[in-house]
Amino acid sequence: MERILAENVKRLCKEQGKQLKDLASSMEIDPASLNRAMYGNARLDTIEKIANALGVSIQSLFEQTDDNAIEGYIKVRGKIYQFYNREELDKILRNNSL
Repeated sequence: MERILAENVKRLCKEQGKQLKDLASSMEIDPASLNRAMYGNARLDTIEKIANALGVSIQSLFEQTDDNAIEGYIKVRGKIYQFYNREELDKILRNNSL
């Protein structure tokens, strides 16, 4: 379960343009404490603080993500694009077709 929590926290931070140290700061805790909570046995109040700082429900922090999802970077004609799903990748490829 900790793996799911950690993956979701990192994904949500990425989507919101935050770094984990920014999340920890907004929670008023040390980044090491956030890391321990993400990968260890987090207390309910800490999980609640994480959810509030990210503006999501506690439940969403523990939802299994789609293992078939794709995300990443692609370099096309010297320009780097980031995508978070298949549709975004397809759009990048269509807009940059040769």
